[in-house]
Amino acid sequence: MARVNLRAAFMSGMESTVAAQQVFTNRTNEVTAFGRSLEALHRRLDEAPISPVVDRAQGRRNVLTFYGVGGIGKTTLSHELERRFLADAQAEGHDDAVSVRVDVAEEGATDIETLLLRLRAGLGQLGDRWPAFDLALASYWARAHPGEALQEFLDASPAVRRASRNVGLSEQMAASISQVVPSEVGGLAGLAHRAALGTYRAIRDRVREGRLLADCELFAELVEADADYETLSFFPYLLAWDLERQPRRGRRPRVCVFLDTFEVLGGRPDRTAERFVQRCVYLMPNVLYVLTGRNRIDWADGHTSGELDFTGPERWPQLHFDNDSAEPRQHLVGYLSDSDADSYLREALTRGGEPAMPAAVRERIISGGGGLPLYLDLSVSHFVELLARGGQPSVQDFGGSFTAVAARSIRDLSPEERHLVRTAALIDRLDADLLRAGQPALPDGSVARFLRRPFLTHDDAHELPYSLHLALRSAIKEADRGLADGWSHRDRQEVAARLLRRLGERVGPTASRAATAQALESGLRLAADHGIFDDWMALATQRLVMAGQWMEVGAGLSDTATGVPEFTAIRAAIRGVQLRRTGRAQAAVDALTDAAAALPPTSVTAQLVRLHLAHALRNHGDYTGAAAIYRDLLGGEFDGAASYWLCDYDYLGGRFATALATLRERHSRDAADEGERLRLIGHVWRVNARFAEATAAYREAIELARGHGLAAAEAKALANLAQTACWSGETATVTEAAAHARALLDLVPNPVELVKIRSAEAVVAAVAGGQDAARQAVEDTRRLADSIGYRGGHNLADVAEILLRVRAGDQEGAHRLRSDLDARTRASGGNTYWVPVVSSWLAGAEAVDHHHADIEWVDGPAAALGRWAAVVGSP
Repeated sequence: MARVNLRAAFMSGMESTVAAQQVFTNRTNEVTAFGRSLEALHRRLDEAPISPVVDRAQGRRNVLTFYGVGGIGKTTLSHELERRFLADAQAEGHDDAVSVRVDVAEEGATDIETLLLRLRAGLGQLGDRWPAFDLALASYWARAHPGEALQEFLDASPAVRRASRNVGLSEQMAASISQVVPSEVGGLAGLAHRAALGTYRAIRDRVREGRLLADCELFAELVEADADYETLSFFPYLLAWDLERQPRRGRRPRVCVFLDTFEVLGGRPDRTAERFVQRCVYLMPNVLYVLTGRNRIDWADGHTSGELDFTGPERWPQLHFDNDSAEPRQHLVGYLSDSDADSYLREALTRGGEPAMPAAVRERIISGGGGLPLYLDLSVSHFVELLARGGQPSVQDFGGSFTAVAARSIRDLSPEERHLVRTAALIDRLDADLLRAGQPALPDGSVARFLRRPFLTHDDAHELPYSLHLALRSAIKEADRGLADGWSHRDRQEVAARLLRRLGERVGPTASRAATAQALESGLRLAADHGIFDDWMALATQRLVMAGQWMEVGAGLSDTATGVPEFTAIRAAIRGVQLRRTGRAQAAVDALTDAAAALPPTSVTAQLVRLHLAHALRNHGDYTGAAAIYRDLLGGEFDGAASYWLCDYDYLGGRFATALATLRERHSRDAADEGERLRLIGHVWRVNARFAEATAAYREAIELARGHGLAAAEAKALANLAQTACWSGETATVTEAAAHARALLDLVPNPVELVKIRSAEAVVAAVAGGQDAARQAVEDTRRLADSIGYRGGHNLADVAEILLRVRAGDQEGAHRLRSDLDARTRASGGNTYWVPVVSSWLAGAEAVDHHHADIEWVDGPAAALGRWAAVVGSP
């Protein structure tokens, strides 16, 4: 109501006696429920013999839910409860009340990193000491985001930036870190790459020594766990633990988290995001969560088991249907009573202290509105419009269905603004730029005036800050069909296409990942609603997938089918990526095969689908099928990715000269791409026993990765350097490279690289004559390979053990292992070049250089195998 009333105050003119009031209809039951919930929660916390933060088996009683139909006033209620909560604390002289507000419908709002930082920023108002959370987050961030300073992430999101700057979050977290990490490491701003490595290792070492937060159960486990979203989603426990230890000023601190539009989570087919949010709620039992949405939450029901972690009446004893008294609980927010609706209309506009709306008008509005607050809002706006024109509103100007009210709202606008409101109704969020794209013929002044209209809400935390209420969007679309100048289906489709095109233009090379994700979400909804498509969505999807955001892409869309094949295909591509990344390669192959068959192969979306089909086939072990697709993609939109994987396929197949020639002509897109090119060049030189060239390529890749903060790439190149130096017996180089690589792999875990490092240590020990050390390293290589299901690790172990046996004179054992190696590499279709290499140790280069003609050695078999034979000397 605030925007409606503010506009009324200005539009009525200096001569007018009409005054606009801020109105909140007194929902007595709901306000009382909030107060009782807050009191009950803190009474139980104070009386509990064991804190529920520590006793995680205790049922949770910290969720208050208000649910009801759209437009019923849930968001207004939520804001009013927050206002009263803070105002009451201030009136009582308390400075220990904190609220955090999150609109779940915001793009990225349920990203667990963003949500946790918003919670941490809000709690920071209580004090600057949150050691468990801050140190664990620093450890997580160092490994999950190597090369990206945490400060940059805080500044990237408007919502996080605003919340964090209000409390000096950067300074608070830096202070926590500085208690453990030497100041020269760089504090919060230095949480990138090498500084991050120092931060993580310093924290980890103190945890292992029992010198850091030993009394915080599971702190050590969270610090050392894999740095992924699954681990991070348990960090709310640390916030709750820290909150329990905040100084008390006569009472326990009061914290309320308001989660609005919660139906967005429950409406997704994949409940991963809801599971993460539920963990926040469950693991913070000393915080009251106030959820508002269209639907009752089903956490206390048994059928959600498997989709969510904490389910059933034992976990949530007050959220089940039978509870209708104990607070906090679930409340249906009903329509306003006639008396409440009349109070609302009487107080919204006044003249001389009396209601400006005549009683008969109010009665007509109340009878048509059925107690829906949004209906009353629009009626007040219509009354204001009639006053502004100098007329006297009559009873006949009001009443009718919600659609009729929406139609009147459209008619109240100028012709230019009618086009703009119809445009706004097509898309979930917008700004002036998007409106101009939808209506390019309209002047800027019309757009500016429209954005001041009261039926638009504004939130500058969004990239696109304006929106129409969802119920109003639907009503406007329906009402427009009956107006003389209403849009046809083609009109709506053409405007939607212009909006989609403009969204794509905003997603340029410099656009942030957050902006790209928001644009893609809006674009996918436009495509679903209006049967349109644009190729930029396929490219944006690939960019987000490559950035690791594959879980969130398209998460808010329904499964409603559309007649546009490209849209169906891109949904399948997203689903295929999710299946492949979660280990279900065959299911990914099936889904992507069907999607690819429905599109012309030259379309950008078809290329995206086929690229990920090839990846899925590769994961499933079908290298030949994958390579065929990569070849088809050459020269297309994903040429760079296809050519790289074809080079890798050539390398695995022993076509070294072909791979090397292609790599030399390849133009890299960025530092990460160039690092991959250099490493693959190094691989070719290494297996051709051109160790100097391989070393040069790997060292260049190491320096490039180090200069750009690419910890994962640097770790890989260091492991490859160790794999090269080992053959020349360079023990010091192998030891140094292995140590640096392992340190980086603490940040960015990659167990395959650990297998490679251990195999290199086996080889260098064998070359140096350390048989016991070599045998132990070979056993370790096999054990590590088995533990992660990496069959290629046994190839490396076989080669190292054959070398060891040859140097020890065990020809029989070496021949037996060579047979095993030959069978394994033939079955896999790759790495077959190792068989002639080890054969050169057993029979000499001349005896085998004419065999294995399918291996394309860079400078011929005699030269390559001669170099390999020299590693142990020809028999």
